Amino acid sequence: MDQRRRILITGASGNVGAGVLRELARQEPDAELIGVCRRPPTHGTLYQAVQWCPVDLSAPDAAARLTAAMRDVDVVVHLALAVQPVDDEDYLYRANVVGTQAVLTAMAATGVHHLVYASSLGIYAPSGSTTPVPETWSTTGQATSTYSRHKVIVEGLLDEFERTHPDAIVARFRPTVVVQRHAAFEIRALYLGPLIPRAVLEVLRRRKLPVLPLPDGLALQFVHADDVGDAVVRLIRRRARGSFNIAADPLHVAALAGLVGARPVRVDPGWMRSAVVALHRLRVVAVTPGWYDVATRSPVMDTAKARDDLGWQPVRTSTDAARELIEGLANGATGTSPALGATDGAPTDTTTPVERVHDATLLAWCAMAAARARRRRRPGLLYGSVVAANLLAGTPAALDRVRERRRDPVAVLAPLAVGAAVLTSARGGWPSAATAAALGVLGIAERRRNDAHGMGEAQR
Repeated sequence: MDQRRRILITGASGNVGAGVLRELARQEPDAELIGVCRRPPTHGTLYQAVQWCPVDLSAPDAAARLTAAMRDVDVVVHLALAVQPVDDEDYLYRANVVGTQAVLTAMAATGVHHLVYASSLGIYAPSGSTTPVPETWSTTGQATSTYSRHKVIVEGLLDEFERTHPDAIVARFRPTVVVQRHAAFEIRALYLGPLIPRAVLEVLRRRKLPVLPLPDGLALQFVHADDVGDAVVRLIRRRARGSFNIAADPLHVAALAGLVGARPVRVDPGWMRSAVVALHRLRVVAVTPGWYDVATRSPVMDTAKARDDLGWQPVRTSTDAARELIEGLANGATGTSPALGATDGAPTDTTTPVERVHDATLLAWCAMAAARARRRRRPGLLYGSVVAANLLAGTPAALDRVRERRRDPVAVLAPLAVGAAVLTSARGGWPSAATAAALGVLGIAERRRNDAHGMGEAQR
């Protein structure tokens, strides 16, 4: 029987951490677990057996705090990862790169010589093919992605640690997109943003989406958090060294569209990336060009090494894991830790009544303009009332933009879009539908800007 282990887990309250904790509870019930994260969970049975140590890895005192927490630890499982705010590269570097150096410094200071590190699919260079690549594939990453660049730097830190500590056991597992029901909060924030209506997500869950545009040649792999947790436990028990790809089966365009019952529409990858760039700059979508590149340009991974050396294989297919995520997205699922969306009763919606009226009337305006597109009729009383209500509700925000002297794309284009939408509404037809849709895109961009600003204020 294995001796009682003392295991320190950074990022234990997150998505991957949940899977690791569940598998440790199942396979290593006697292990002493020390959880390190910025905001320790305050409830949830998953976290009750964990001794929590609050540490902000981006802080100057991270190494000292980790050193105190690592006394008598047998193995460190380093899962901690900051992905928000996506456009704050300085903070992400401090949390992910400098934070990892703090972990290694604390290990050296306390004599801990066993590390299991959560690397990523993003470490790999594009392959230009759907042929699965092994762990020996080029690890130059995706130059356009902050996340990928930082992962490449961190693996370099691990290389140096192994050179200077030849007796150290260092394992790196490289998972693809890790999902589960409670990953919905993280995935939505990173890829979708808060403005995708629940009704749309319900359509995805019920597999009623008619068509889905996807980059031609796309292939994605998913892996369930519990399957990742099983791989981590195997790495610990076998004291394995080296790198291991962790993923389930690949899904190509038709299978990806089939997840939501859609017919795939194959789109030129370059054109779709340009659309993502534009929509992200307008704050319509959350996904950055870098995250888009990691998702669409990274190679399919060969998991033969993990199967042969660890005896690991995923219990859930990519389809099973993705469907569970979609269910979570449609239901607004959150976990019981702050990292997975728990708020401990704090309000999550700071939208004012006036803003709600503006959003509702803007949606109605777009829908009515689209419905009237084929019929060139003068607007009726209901249509006119919706437009008037939207203009009135939007006036305070417009005045704020003027007072703040904003010169961002939304502030510059909004007055022009409003004027064009009002003028074309008088005649109807497709121009009216197009200008209303453009106004809707700007409305989404403004709401995303406000939400991001509110989140930043809340975190100060």
